[in-house]
Amino acid sequence: MKRSASVSGIFTFRRAYLLFMLAILVGLPLSKYVASASQILLLLTWLTEARFKEKWLRFRERPAILIFCLLFIMHLAGLIYTRDWSYAWHDLKIKLPLLILPVILGTIDPVNEREKKILLGGFVVAVLTSVAVGLLVLSGVVPYHISNFREISVFISHIRFALMIDLAVFILFYYAFIPGVKTSFRVLLVGTATFLTGFLLLLESLTGLVVLVLGGLVLAIRWTRKQKDLMTRWFLFVGISMVPLLILLYLSNQVDQFYTVRDDLSHLDHQTVNGNPYWNDTTNTKLENGHFVGLYICEPEMRRSWNRISKINYKGTDSLGQEIRYTLRRYLTSKGYRKDSVGVNRLDSTDIRLIESGYANCRYRNKNRFSNRIYELIWEIDNYRKGGNPSGHSVTQRLEYLRTGWLIFMDHPLIGVGTGDVAQAFKDKYKEIKTRLEPQWQLRTHNQFLTFAITFGGVGFLLFLFSVIYPAVLEQRFSTYFFLMFILTVLLSMLNEDTLETQAGVAFFAFFYSFFTFCDGTE
Repeated sequence: MKRSASVSGIFTFRRAYLLFMLAILVGLPLSKYVASASQILLLLTWLTEARFKEKWLRFRERPAILIFCLLFIMHLAGLIYTRDWSYAWHDLKIKLPLLILPVILGTIDPVNEREKKILLGGFVVAVLTSVAVGLLVLSGVVPYHISNFREISVFISHIRFALMIDLAVFILFYYAFIPGVKTSFRVLLVGTATFLTGFLLLLESLTGLVVLVLGGLVLAIRWTRKQKDLMTRWFLFVGISMVPLLILLYLSNQVDQFYTVRDDLSHLDHQTVNGNPYWNDTTNTKLENGHFVGLYICEPEMRRSWNRISKINYKGTDSLGQEIRYTLRRYLTSKGYRKDSVGVNRLDSTDIRLIESGYANCRYRNKNRFSNRIYELIWEIDNYRKGGNPSGHSVTQRLEYLRTGWLIFMDHPLIGVGTGDVAQAFKDKYKEIKTRLEPQWQLRTHNQFLTFAITFGGVGFLLFLFSVIYPAVLEQRFSTYFFLMFILTVLLSMLNEDTLETQAGVAFFAFFYSFFTFCDGTE
């Protein structure tokens, strides 16, 4: 297909396509409005260029485009039996990129290597810009209130942003190790990728970190297979195999430490040093750093002592909206202190500040954020298993979402509940099962695979897998680096997130899938 004719001496449709594609990529991590407006402009350019006969021929020659578009067509079909039309139309509007972008990018001329570098480079720079703004917010240079580290993703959800960081890292590593790259430039690219990885740790996105680790293992395996020397390949393979083993050993050690009990239940004191009675709840098996939360509690002494050292009343709430008396109780337990006047008076100014901020364990005095996040994860699961309320806890909330979502699917296993009825189905099911989740935390499943099964039933779920996998098989893209790393990123995220239920998530998925599958002419 020939290049488009010039509209003026400078402007061409080709340049317009590239400009609006670049604007979409820049908008993904920086502004959903720019990303959305750029998609509209890209569509208008495609329509204005005309050449519909050539585009139709290309569309007919590439059945993979239509198969991928089934993702959107499924949502149209789901309107037939939906009840909530308002939400259904909202959902269709969000899902439009699944129809528009594959058709546009699949029927225009594919990009060459130079164009691809410009587009992917623009995306990486936009990600770096968003990271820089987040660090400025964290340092206080930019006046923007945040209550936790995840909010340093200022422009979009930290979950979506983590996936974009992952993809940016994979892009940087690709260009760092292609033949002919200068050593200084390679160091710059690897250093930038390392910097982004550090920010990902700061963001505390477990999904993003898991994607990065597994993606790194895939890259290492690909590189190992290219080694010609058998002994070198064997040593590399053993080294790669050690990585998941070491991770499992580390996690096992953390779990063992968590459940190592440091209290002696056979010899319990029953009075404080002031002669007041302790309440020892030996049925409460919840732990903080190996100490039982239910032991050595003297509420009156805690209340009086806390009200003397803190501006937040003992019956008030901490910065996270939790009852501060329970935050205090857990924090004292984590330090091995008794929950009485002596224990409260041993707290220093840092301890008091952490408790008022909602931190219920003295581990947060330690700046090792990764270790603290692992401990928090183990605590969440332990608390959930012992009947605790999962509200506000990211991991155990998801367990409740999955349980509820599965029950909904089992009620509608064939064709699901319809395009607009997922939210209402969850609301009804939460009420039916009398969930422990508080109303503000009663959300959807946070698993894209299960969401499709709930919406369209088992038939729709299989069609979803077919629409995502088979186009890439037809276009022979699974053997290419960029598509492989992208699809790995997205599919892993779908296990833990409703990746296609937000505007940013749909745009990210639809653009890069269409770009790497239909528009990348370099691999």
